[in-house]
Amino acid sequence: MTGRGALKTSSLAFAAALFFLCGATSVAPCDRVCLLEHAKQFNANMLARTTEKIPLAANANIRENTKAIALGDSRWIGVKKILSEGVYADPILGNVIEHVAAETADGKTVYIGTRLKLVDGKIQEVEINFDDGPRVNMKNLVPYDPIFNTIVPPEERSTREDLMRIITSYFQGLTDHNPIQADYDPRCDRYHSGNRVTHNPRNGIEDGGEVGCYESNLGPKPWGPATEVRIGLVDPERGIVIGYAILYYGNSDRRMQINEVFKILDSRIRMVDNIGLMQQGITTSGFTK
Repeated sequence: MTGRGALKTSSLAFAAALFFLCGATSVAPCDRVCLLEHAKQFNANMLARTTEKIPLAANANIRENTKAIALGDSRWIGVKKILSEGVYADPILGNVIEHVAAETADGKTVYIGTRLKLVDGKIQEVEINFDDGPRVNMKNLVPYDPIFNTIVPPEERSTREDLMRIITSYFQGLTDHNPIQADYDPRCDRYHSGNRVTHNPRNGIEDGGEVGCYESNLGPKPWGPATEVRIGLVDPERGIVIGYAILYYGNSDRRMQINEVFKILDSRIRMVDNIGLMQQGITTSGFTK
């Protein structure tokens, strides 16, 4: 074949080859099932000490309790078994986030928050909040409270935008201590690594006493402002929002990195599962976008 026919055949062959090449290198978006599978495999590889099998991006940002680390140096490596877990996925943001109660090889109980951000099939970010302090309370962590995974009936769901507004206002309340009462269910309880810190006169974490989520942040408080506020996940079907912040404590150099799972029903915060880690001199979470 010569002339125009040969040129046409050559062009078609080139187009087909280009299509094949592009198709072979493109990665399908990671949906909810995909994200949950990544979390499952991450846990399995961390337990097996096979971090080299985890599909990290070449320039992955990996941090634990705000410090940049190599994944193989994570305190996750000391975990022997998982006792309970709550796992959440947001395909729009590309994040899968879990709160895991676990036991270490030496029998210590720990509470771990892990966020994985997927980009083009690779894990671009790993954000770990690892609480191995003496106040981790397994009584309220095992099993993981099923309220967080209940499906909200369609007619009762808040929109993604409304959920984000409620939690943005929540973090603003940590700064100005003027929370919006309508955003809180009167029965709302907040747990700090398994310790109930609301409606609890024996609370030894925040000394809040017999008050709810709204009242516990109303008026003068020793904390604030909340900085680097991020919404890491929104799931309207389950009424879940997960937020992050760095919380200041007066003029001291103490900072608390906050990782909170919010259950929202009827447009009001019903329960909060927090991993808050107090440290000296935190300047940034390392994740500011």
